[in-house]
Amino acid sequence: MLSRNPLAGCAMALVGAFALAGTASAAPSLQFVAGDPYVRLSDDLLGALTSLNVTPAPVLPGRLEAVGNGARLVFPIPTGELDAEGPKLEVLHSGGFTLSAGDVRVALTSFIIENLGDSLRITGILKVNDTIVARAPLFNLALTQAPVLTPTAGGQVTVVAIKGVQVTLTAEAADALNTAFGLSGVFTEGFPIGTARVAGRVRDYDG
Repeated sequence: MLSRNPLAGCAMALVGAFALAGTASAAPSLQFVAGDPYVRLSDDLLGALTSLNVTPAPVLPGRLEAVGNGARLVFPIPTGELDAEGPKLEVLHSGGFTLSAGDVRVALTSFIIENLGDSLRITGILKVNDTIVARAPLFNLALTQAPVLTPTAGGQVTVVAIKGVQVTLTAEAADALNTAFGLSGVFTEGFPIGTARVAGRVRDYDG
């Protein structure tokens, strides 16, 4: 018998969609209405950028913030969609970041978290010196913890928090960065970008 509790269905949907595991359960599709996720950049990435004299900078409304001895990138969520019957999801992000060295400027923007294919990944727009190269898979994601869901007052909106998401480079992104900066094998598939925390708000507009 299906639960009448929409939050129970929401939890099943999110765990299934993000973990990509288990049998789909009947539940409503959910819309992301806001969010402020971030990626704490890895020491490997910060060390590589420093040694290569590559300077990172945010693309608004994204932010680059100092955190302790490191830094993190923040990308707002304007919207997104999650459907448990796949389970499938697509979460859009605003802003992005640039990597600049000499007369080369690489921009990575308009991120989308999705598992509409066969993996949980982030695609984005790749630009070199303000010329769009492609929308490409840029980062792979690996979860270390299950999502935590907290209903707000009235139960119309649910807060989603996912911690400890490992973010690594795809082969496509590694090749693009090496090519743009004239490098050989510095960036590779699986290069650690950082650890993400996804924080968002979802609700069932279709119900």
